[in-house]
Amino acid sequence: MSYASFPITENNTNEVLAAINLEDPDDEDEDPSWWILIYILNFIIIVGGFFLLLRMWWRAWKNRVKWVRIFTKIVLILVGLLTLLTIICSIEGCIYNMQ
Repeated sequence: MSYASFPITENNTNEVLAAINLEDPDDEDEDPSWWILIYILNFIIIVGGFFLLLRMWWRAWKNRVKWVRIFTKIVLILVGLLTLLTIICSIEGCIYNMQ
């Protein structure tokens, strides 16, 4: 039950209820096969792009491209530091509690 700071008459309540559209206009019956197709195409694009990137990196690594080897080592060091920081924070806690 709720209270109002102004008087509400029966006529006002009926007018408000008639003015409010209780149906969602975006709630149409859409064909779900379109969404399934979109998800499948997105999956193919993402996996295909990742595969091409990995293949390009592997060829550059085999051909001993200098910047690829340096960049790979930097990324591996950063991932290792982030993993170490995550482990330390999960054990000790990284946020100082002032209470």
